[in-house]
Amino acid sequence: MSGRSSLVFITATWAGDLDHFRVMRHSFERSQLAGFDHYAIVQDEDLPLFQEFRGRPGLTLLSTKDVLPELVERRRVRARRLSDRFGRDFTRICGSLKRKLSWPLWPSYTGWHTQQLCKLKLASELDCDAAIILDSDVLVTPSAVAGDFLSDSGAVCFAEWRSRAQLEGKVKNWVVESERLVGADYSADPVNVYFDTPFVLDRGLLVSALTDLERNAGKSWWFALLDRPPRRWSEFGFYKAYLKYRVPEGAVEWREPLFFRYVYDTSNPQRVIETVGKMIGDPSVHYVTIHSQASGRENWNSQAYLKPLLSLLNRGN
Repeated sequence: MSGRSSLVFITATWAGDLDHFRVMRHSFERSQLAGFDHYAIVQDEDLPLFQEFRGRPGLTLLSTKDVLPELVERRRVRARRLSDRFGRDFTRICGSLKRKLSWPLWPSYTGWHTQQLCKLKLASELDCDAAIILDSDVLVTPSAVAGDFLSDSGAVCFAEWRSRAQLEGKVKNWVVESERLVGADYSADPVNVYFDTPFVLDRGLLVSALTDLERNAGKSWWFALLDRPPRRWSEFGFYKAYLKYRVPEGAVEWREPLFFRYVYDTSNPQRVIETVGKMIGDPSVHYVTIHSQASGRENWNSQAYLKPLLSLLNRGN
């Protein structure tokens, strides 16, 4: 890879992840990656909440209205309103109906789905060699370097390999649906089950993948994805399947994510602070994901550890 825009970073976020995004952005600014452009795509109605980040060096704030096709954005707004009005359980039930009956349409346009479209669309359009997807719940440590995403031997794709027989739940669905999307005529084994971020999207290969999808589906690639059953497809799964089945083997470096760490249980804030504090000081750790999936499902107060972590990062100046 070469050129002045070899890497860019992309985060798709929303109001529910504002506090996590604040910590992530502070960590990014204090890392060796701070010189790279960072694009944050915020759901349009939530954009006013992110104004504190306006004008930060290297950061470009975009709304979903800036990125998504007009019809997709309109349907996203409607899906958000319905989901907010009727709640998580209603949305889940409607999603199940959509998978079985192809109706109603709106569950396919919720934020989880449209965030994936935002990542793919912006990554395919920016003037760069590769776009690094960085979710709001990732903390970047001082040991992170651009070389984590670069290779002289091919496009980098992080990989954790698992036997196909071990796949279950959402990961199995993502893998199977992704293989259908790329028209795979055989089932490789083992399977790459890495679906976390940071995630590397090689722009040239991504454009080829989206072009192939449009040609095979006979429609815009975003509608080809949105037509699939809700929660059954994954933007990362689709891209990985394209690399596996449609790209010559030597063109991809499948890299083990040895310098990533994860915090899943945030029920004890002090333990989270101590654990992440140690990870920040460990040169073998470059990225720490503090998973926020429990938000809305467990009575875990993220502010109890996010605010102290923000202070910890600020003390490191």
